[in-house]
Amino acid sequence: MSEIAWPACRCDTANLIRTRDWSTSSLGPLQQWPGTLRILVEVVLRAPVGMALVWGDDRTLIYNDAYAAIAGGRHPRVFGMPVRDAWPEAWEDFNKPVHDACFAGEVQTFQDKHFVLDRDGTPKDVWFDLYYTPAVDEHGQVRGVLATVIETTARVCGEQQRRRQEEHLTEVNTSLDALRLKLEQANRQLAGDMDFLNELFRQAPSFMAVVTGPDHVFELANDSYLRLVQHRDILGKPVRQALPEVVEQGFVALLDQVYREGEPFYGQNVEVQLECGGGEAMERRVLDFVYQPLKDTNGEVCGVFIEGIDITEHALTEEWLRVAQEAGEIGTFEWYPATGQMKVSEAYRRLWGFDADTEITAELLVGRIEPSHRHLLGPSRLGNEDNPIAYAEYQIRRADTGEQRWLARRGQPVSGTLANQRRYLGVAYDITDRKRTEDNLRRAEAALRELNQSLERKVVLEETERVKAEDALRQAHKMEAVGQLASGVAHDFNNVLQIISSNLQLMEIDGMGELSASRVASAIAAVERGSKLSSQLLAFARRQPLQPVATHLGRLIGDMDSLLLRALGDRIEVDIQQPAGLWNVEVDRNQLENAILNMVINARDAMSGAGRLTISLANAALEDAAGDQVCLAITDTGCGMPPDVVQKIFDPFYTTKAPGQGTGLGMSMVYGFVKQSGGEIRIQSQPGQGTTILIYLPRSHGDVADAHVADDATVLGVGETILVVDDDAAVVAATTDMLASLGYHVLRAGDAQQALAVLQSGVHVDLLFSDLSMPGSVDCATLVDRCRDIAPHCAILLTSGHLPDKAIEAGIDLLPKPYSREQLARAIHQQLDIVAPALPSPVSPAGAALEKMPAGRRILVVEDDTDTRELACELLAALGHDARGSDSAEQALSVLNEREVDVLFTDLNLPGMSGIELAARAIASHPALKVILASGEGKAIQLPADSGIIVLPKPYDLLQLEDSIAHAAMPATTPLH
Repeated sequence: MSEIAWPACRCDTANLIRTRDWSTSSLGPLQQWPGTLRILVEVVLRAPVGMALVWGDDRTLIYNDAYAAIAGGRHPRVFGMPVRDAWPEAWEDFNKPVHDACFAGEVQTFQDKHFVLDRDGTPKDVWFDLYYTPAVDEHGQVRGVLATVIETTARVCGEQQRRRQEEHLTEVNTSLDALRLKLEQANRQLAGDMDFLNELFRQAPSFMAVVTGPDHVFELANDSYLRLVQHRDILGKPVRQALPEVVEQGFVALLDQVYREGEPFYGQNVEVQLECGGGEAMERRVLDFVYQPLKDTNGEVCGVFIEGIDITEHALTEEWLRVAQEAGEIGTFEWYPATGQMKVSEAYRRLWGFDADTEITAELLVGRIEPSHRHLLGPSRLGNEDNPIAYAEYQIRRADTGEQRWLARRGQPVSGTLANQRRYLGVAYDITDRKRTEDNLRRAEAALRELNQSLERKVVLEETERVKAEDALRQAHKMEAVGQLASGVAHDFNNVLQIISSNLQLMEIDGMGELSASRVASAIAAVERGSKLSSQLLAFARRQPLQPVATHLGRLIGDMDSLLLRALGDRIEVDIQQPAGLWNVEVDRNQLENAILNMVINARDAMSGAGRLTISLANAALEDAAGDQVCLAITDTGCGMPPDVVQKIFDPFYTTKAPGQGTGLGMSMVYGFVKQSGGEIRIQSQPGQGTTILIYLPRSHGDVADAHVADDATVLGVGETILVVDDDAAVVAATTDMLASLGYHVLRAGDAQQALAVLQSGVHVDLLFSDLSMPGSVDCATLVDRCRDIAPHCAILLTSGHLPDKAIEAGIDLLPKPYSREQLARAIHQQLDIVAPALPSPVSPAGAALEKMPAGRRILVVEDDTDTRELACELLAALGHDARGSDSAEQALSVLNEREVDVLFTDLNLPGMSGIELAARAIASHPALKVILASGEGKAIQLPADSGIIVLPKPYDLLQLEDSIAHAAMPATTPLH
């Protein structure tokens, strides 16, 4: 017979026992379970109620199908698991102490024990009756616990529901008893309430009345209303009959509107005229009231309830206060800190200059107050002081006129309409006149105290301040002053070099022996070295002529690569860093290359010929510069410089090198070039840590043009006429010879005024070649403008030893001094744009006029010095003129009215009326009169270009005097402007 599998009962938990591998558990293989355990398991499995067996030291849990329903979602996972792991949340507080007691031989019983278990995925409240009994083995030892679990949830819930229903019924009965008592009490009080309400209505401090029907018949009126209408008999009468005076004032129409539309009407500060004294007079009253519609059960308006208060006394008080405020210009305000809202009077608005439509807020007022006084304002003191608007004086700027005024403010906190609401009331008034008086008094007192101070201390203090101011001024203008000096020296030096260079070049053209040619070449080389030195001076002075073009610094550095390597030598490592997208700059390429080479050589010397030189480029935005910048940084690893050396590094002729190893103009030239290019230069250096020079140049949005190599061939002229203008006779002579050798016809002028005379004479001039800086009443800019008017087709070329103070007109080139013969030829050719040989110049009308000039002119000499006057008359007579003298301007005007005069020859400084004023009056009365002004101040006198006055500097010789008379005799073919 086959063996029956144990356990033999047919249930799910029995099947779990049969099918599970128990060999790894603390119970061991199923076949080795002791008989006592098997019997207890059979009892548990066959029990009709939930039952479980906890067995062994691990307290393994075995239960039946009824218990599995209680385990819910934990089954079958917890079957055969230690109780500690099966129910961890109940181990410490419940299962452990219960099981410990049972293993000690005690029986544990629990009735309606509450648990929260998972039922269908939802935690639910459940209750159980629990019975725990010790289970012993065949030796009588407690080896486990039998637990019987009977769910009592339905019974417990039923009992709870029954108790709740009983409690609710008790509460309902109690409420009904209380309600009955209240109703009985209300019925007892109802009769008395009507009497109370009637008495309350009658004694109410506000006036009240009820009118009914479309005619507004008075049904009720309290004592206050009757007092208002002088105790007239109004009950039972329509308003039109009871109070006829209010009909024309519109109050009956308002009642009609409320009765018709069913909407209340609120009136504030409404004036009404009521009869008084038996109808013999009218009394003005001011009321706040409401007309409230009364509706029946159908929602139809059946009457109007009238309620309000008489505010006549309050309105009169406000009116008196308003008049007092306006008369004294005292403004009132009401401030609510929580919202910043302010309510202000009209007088307050006038104090601040605000119109009636402007919303006044605390923030708006703060913005109109002097910033140094804002700590006195309420918002600034709020939270720090009990009264933030206590008395204070501050300065404001009126909103309408911008005028600064002084105001005084005084206020105090008051209770708000809402709980914990902060509210402040105050007044403000103008104290400007008082403050001015106080300020004048303080100044007077301060002046008095100042007079009482020690004179010695005052002198010492003033002397100290003066020295400080002078030091600061000297430091501020140091570079500019030295730059102006350098510019002047360079300008004069260039003129000297121009004369030397021109004559040397002409000597080369004329031909000479081999030895002389060698010496001339050596002299020309010396001129070129002097020109470079002059250029360095002009660069520092920011007066050198520049030719800026759009330049990419990365390409420029790349083009200089071989030059830099030769200059630095093999022992210096060069690192060039440039980012992608580097901007272009507007700069003179040649001058920038010279500046870079100068700085690189300085860096080489600082590193003693060995080290690392870094040249980095980057786009930058300098804080104190307008627009984008490109930064060129040159960093060396040399010896560095202390701060006192850095401060003087840009000074001209300052050098840190040994005598004979440097001119001291290198860094000053770099400084001037960068400044002239619109950039900035900065130096970062410390002893032993090397030096970094940062150059910032303005960004250029133009495209980089290809480099153009000029043609060195000399271009000759074909007889064109060139007018040379320069105040240096040697320069004029040298330039004339050079131009003549190039094939040009040359006219000369010693200043701009003489050049204008040549142009006005009608002589044909192809090109005006003028120095940029000349003394005299007519400057170069005026000469250029007049040349445009007189000879529109005349080309213009300017020359100078330094850069002009202002920009040159577009289309006019500047030829820097000193220049070579080839440079002069190319510049003139570029301006003339020669396409065909020019015709020979016609004979000058000026020369013809001089030839035909009458030998004798009638000249009036005005000079207060007798000897000078007589000498002038003698000179003029020697020249064949009729000259007469006058010792004052007043006398000269009389002579002009008495006899004909061709030329007025007057001194500048005369007693009484000046020579310029005399000339103006004489020309005004005698337009054809010519005027020569003799001046000991040279040609520095500023006269209008169209004045027609010829300036003759003192001392003058006979030839200069004759030239002035000749210019005065020239016919003016074109009027001066």
